[in-house]
Amino acid sequence: MKNDTKADAKVSQGRHAADTQVQDTVQVDGQSAQPSDFPSAAPRKKRGRKALKVFGIVLGSLLGLAVLAYAAGCFYFSDRFFPDTVIGEYDVSLKTSAEAEEVLQAALEDYGLSVEGQGLSFKLDSEEIGLTLDSEAIVAQALEGPRMWMWPLEMQEHHDLDSVLAASYDKATLLESVKEQVDSFNETATQPGDATVAYDEASRKFQVAPEVPGTALDPEAVAEVAGKAASTMERKATVASGELLKPPVLSDDPMLAASCDAANELLVADFTLAAGSAEAAIVGPDRISSWIVFDEDLNPSFDENLMVAWVDELAAGFNTIGTERTFTRADGKEVTVAGGTYGWSADRDTLLTIVKEGLESGQTGTVEIPVLQSADLYAGAGERDWAGYVDVDLSEQYARYYDDAGNVIWETAIITGKPNAEMATPTGVYYVTTKTGPTTLNTYESGRKEPKKTVVQYWMPFVGNVIGLHDAWWQPGFGGTMYRDGYGSHGCVNLPSAKAQELYGILPVGETVIVHW
Repeated sequence: MKNDTKADAKVSQGRHAADTQVQDTVQVDGQSAQPSDFPSAAPRKKRGRKALKVFGIVLGSLLGLAVLAYAAGCFYFSDRFFPDTVIGEYDVSLKTSAEAEEVLQAALEDYGLSVEGQGLSFKLDSEEIGLTLDSEAIVAQALEGPRMWMWPLEMQEHHDLDSVLAASYDKATLLESVKEQVDSFNETATQPGDATVAYDEASRKFQVAPEVPGTALDPEAVAEVAGKAASTMERKATVASGELLKPPVLSDDPMLAASCDAANELLVADFTLAAGSAEAAIVGPDRISSWIVFDEDLNPSFDENLMVAWVDELAAGFNTIGTERTFTRADGKEVTVAGGTYGWSADRDTLLTIVKEGLESGQTGTVEIPVLQSADLYAGAGERDWAGYVDVDLSEQYARYYDDAGNVIWETAIITGKPNAEMATPTGVYYVTTKTGPTTLNTYESGRKEPKKTVVQYWMPFVGNVIGLHDAWWQPGFGGTMYRDGYGSHGCVNLPSAKAQELYGILPVGETVIVHW
């Protein structure tokens, strides 16, 4: 028992010593704390370390698998195209380089090009184009583009590798094929027209008239369009207006501008040719331009033949002597008459000289047309060109003298020539050539060698000095049908003596006499 007591005492002393040491070192919030007041933490620490170890093993495994998968992807796409990849119109998704080359070679063999536009349409195959393709180089270049080490991202994208598709073609072969088609098309097309120098009526000057494109096509331009399409293996080439055949001379040619300036220097004359108070013609830029011609170097000059032809035409149109004229008499009767000696007659040679000199000097203003014979007024061919006149109506057998205002100032019944080829009074527009009296008229009767001489008091000839108006004291009467009933004259207009005297007193030499039916 004593021994047990001693042992317990020793134990008690040891514990006491230990407790005393703990008490010496632990303070909580300024208060002493006994070690027995804290729970034991050793089991919890052991469990945390084990979980971290498991997590680390799993994460490492996943990272290893990811690296392995990434490396496998890099290896897979090192010689293979990503999904959704095209070269031109050809799908090479997930194909190896060898497989992609086969796709391109098959495309080359099956290739066809449609050329269309501006009315042209034809097709060419690869042989007609001389088309070749380095598929190995194209595929190699295509594989350089996408980044295989970025394959996880690249797989999400669309890859259009048109830029690497470059075929080659034989220019001579293609041009020959295209030219055959275009030449056939151009046979019915409108050829282009050169820019040229042309007169503009609005500005009254020569200006550069632009080139006219037409519808014909340029074979070389069409071949270039076709070649561009073929080089990227497109299936269609569109021909536009830029491929139209262009004329050799374009509007920006400096030679055209210089030619315009030189031609406009020839247009300085601008004058009016007049007949009395009436305008007959204008020699101005509009007219002069029609006489200007250009040589092969576009140097302008006057074509004298054109000028002479115009003067001849003007003189012929200006001349009214003997031309047919239609007019309405003051009493309303419409008359058409041709022939005679009255009217205008231009001096053609002098007129030509006036025109030539006017062009050289830059003539302006008004110039009278030189004439060999003039009339009362000028209204052009076919129009009335007289004022007052003596109207001899063969159908009515009546004569009237109209003044300038159309008033009758003298009139009478008459007898005209016998209605046969030899003695009929000639129709036409004439003028009184002279007045004399008394005058002996010589008339020839059929079968007589000597003329019959007749003295008249008032002789007013209008056809030379052969046929005229005169008194006919021997006639028993006038008017009606007497001219065809045996009393007809040898062509003259027979007047009653008193009426002849009246007319003789008021009728001036040169006055118009119109004889008509």
